Amino acid sequence: MTRVVAPIERELPALTHPQGALIVFGTGIFFSFGGLAFRSVEDVGAWEYLFFRGLGMLCVAAAVLAVRYRKRYDVLISGIEHGHLMAGLVLGLMNILFIVSLSFASVAFVLVLQTMAPLAAGYFSWLLMGERPSSSVLVATAISVVGVFVMVRGSIQSDLSPYGLLAALIPLGFGYYSTLIRSARRIDPSVPLVVAGVAIVSSGAVVVLLRGGFHATPREAAIGLFAGSILLALPLAVFNIAQRVVPSPEASILIMSEIILAPIWVWVFVGEKASASTLLGGAIILAAVIWVTLNRVPRRGRRPITSRG
Repeated sequence: MTRVVAPIERELPALTHPQGALIVFGTGIFFSFGGLAFRSVEDVGAWEYLFFRGLGMLCVAAAVLAVRYRKRYDVLISGIEHGHLMAGLVLGLMNILFIVSLSFASVAFVLVLQTMAPLAAGYFSWLLMGERPSSSVLVATAISVVGVFVMVRGSIQSDLSPYGLLAALIPLGFGYYSTLIRSARRIDPSVPLVVAGVAIVSSGAVVVLLRGGFHATPREAAIGLFAGSILLALPLAVFNIAQRVVPSPEASILIMSEIILAPIWVWVFVGEKASASTLLGGAIILAAVIWVTLNRVPRRGRRPITSRG
């Protein structure tokens, strides 16, 4: 019988490792609609879209904190660590890089670079927590790299804008972010979201105002708000809880459900075609995800996984 991992904070639910892994995989499905949402409002500049996306994230995170810490804000403030603030800033930067990169490259190209996230997570987990990635995670990472390159074969064009290469920083940020979340002693999942939301809204507003102001229609603003709240903030808050019982390298692989599905959504709804190699590569990645999940189920008598590994 799988042992339950006790949460570090009493208010956070206790999760088993399989439950946490399933939640992480599910959040990737929600994230996969992010590219489609942006492609639906491409007439709006990236920074204007980022403003509304960040505003949606900020509203949800602030509302959650207001409900949980009603009349107890001193408890919230006293529990905030430096790592929470850093995680929020990193999360905000990743969101900015993701949307800006989509302005210069295809969804498939941006996502192929995110395959490096497990390697980055493994490095930061070792550096910050002394946590060695298992052999199954390393093998699954290698298989996932092959799968993603198969998936986007032929989609990278020779005239790709150099700005599209900004997406290469996203997996580094994700590896650092996921490790910061797990290494914190006490954390409310909404705290990094608030910090990220403030960073995104502030930077987006500054750039938009410098470029002449806002021009988004109510529909375009609503899509941005929906993307920031329902497709990002809510699943990410749950991810932050589940991440505490799932090692960072493994979580980076499980969340590749986003990479599998995102090119499919833009193909189905906006005509950004997915080739046979895309579907084949997605199948390879999915096989690696399932394999590493089955290999990570704790056996009877093993020490349960905690936020410290």
